[in-house]
Amino acid sequence: MPGEEFFARPRRAVGWASLLLALVALRAVLIPAGPLARDTRWSELMQDIESSFLTHVALVFNALGHGVWRALTIAGIGIVLLVARRWAALIAFALTEALTPLLVNLLKLAVGRERPAGQLLEPHGSSFPSGHSAYAGATAVALVLLFSTPGPLRRWWFAAAAIATALMVWSRTYLQVHWLSDAVTGAAVGVAVTLVCFGVLQIVLARAPDRVTTR
Repeated sequence: MPGEEFFARPRRAVGWASLLLALVALRAVLIPAGPLARDTRWSELMQDIESSFLTHVALVFNALGHGVWRALTIAGIGIVLLVARRWAALIAFALTEALTPLLVNLLKLAVGRERPAGQLLEPHGSSFPSGHSAYAGATAVALVLLFSTPGPLRRWWFAAAAIATALMVWSRTYLQVHWLSDAVTGAAVGVAVTLVCFGVLQIVLARAPDRVTTR
């Protein structure tokens, strides 16, 4: 299986991602059952700016983050990689999209945080962390790693990925289905899992030819 250069320095990416996951674990241990002060302030701000237009925008992001649209997006990316015979990229992407919701659901079960009141739709499960935000962070970063090369221009694609993820974070808090800390932590989970999956796979595949040569 040919390797791919997702990162110029994959070990550094895995190291930063591991630190981010450690911070997520610490947040899961320390997060209170109720909202933080900034959660409450942000929730009140979202209520103050509520409008028909913003509600429709938030609902679009809600649809993109689950169900049919989410499945179609993942399948579409997978098919592109399959047709291009980019097996390493396909494996990294599949691992990312499988492990991200698994970790989110484990954290939801472990923490069991209550959702905000006044929700604009009916969510399922506990509030911490946000699955939609995790999916957005994971998929946005994966797209950058899959379809751009390491270099100065990549920062602009990462900026676009950050904006897309931030919009999903905003939508979850605007719809009052997550506290801000839930949504931000969810995005962190998705980004960290993606960096780990792509970075570890690149490291493993880079070592594979050495094993073959030394036999």
